Amino acid sequence: MAFAFHILGTSSSGNCSLLEAGGTRVMLDAGFQGPRLEASLQKLGIEARALDAVFITHEHADHCVGLPALLRQNPTLKVFANRETARRIKDSLKSQPDWQLFETGTTFEFRGMQVTSIPIPHDAADPVGFAFDLPAEDARPAKRLTWLTDLGHPTAVVKHHVSLADILVLEANYDDEMLDLSKRPASLKQRIRGNFGHLSNVQTKDLLLSLREWQTTELYLGHLSKECNRTIIVDALMNEVRERKTDLRITVVDPLEDNPVSLW
Repeated sequence: MAFAFHILGTSSSGNCSLLEAGGTRVMLDAGFQGPRLEASLQKLGIEARALDAVFITHEHADHCVGLPALLRQNPTLKVFANRETARRIKDSLKSQPDWQLFETGTTFEFRGMQVTSIPIPHDAADPVGFAFDLPAEDARPAKRLTWLTDLGHPTAVVKHHVSLADILVLEANYDDEMLDLSKRPASLKQRIRGNFGHLSNVQTKDLLLSLREWQTTELYLGHLSKECNRTIIVDALMNEVRERKTDLRITVVDPLEDNPVSLW
């Protein structure tokens, strides 16, 4: 199995991606209902029973609502989560999966991949991002793939892991003006802007520009709000980042797009 990375979708409505490397196939978050997950996998020619594991960042529905459907099709699927996240998800499951519990901030191994759980600031029980260190394979050098969404603010730990990523998925959730003009209640707007909410487009740009040295060559901007953001706004804002880091390829993932975004 050659290396491949597929973003099945990433927005405020659902988040899910698929990593294939070294003969192993893992899902990062499962934030879509069963029919949407199944349709996305079918587009890749993959069945749920072919997955080896799923890694859950936190208990919010847009990151784990599809887990019951996956387990119905693949009862032996290993589910990686920290203890607090698992505790909040387990009551929604008819039967308990093969939980693989980890402590937030630790690094562990799964089938030749080193996986680091990254503490992130968000209004969930114990939210994390993930970094996967993938060993060299055939002509492909060793790489680190990092999945970081739902960031209330860029902590020093987050910045450290952003700088180490070769392939990076990073949140750019909302445009400030569109959020102001939206019909969302003031309390929700305050939550989104809070230190445990989400990163705005400008905050994401400033985070990237604040890095002195970073090795990312593939950057995917995701978790865009369908109501309060647009890909064209994010893409234009990133021109300053492109000028600073000329070897960087930036892809803004459209929250309205159902087709997987793939890197081979």
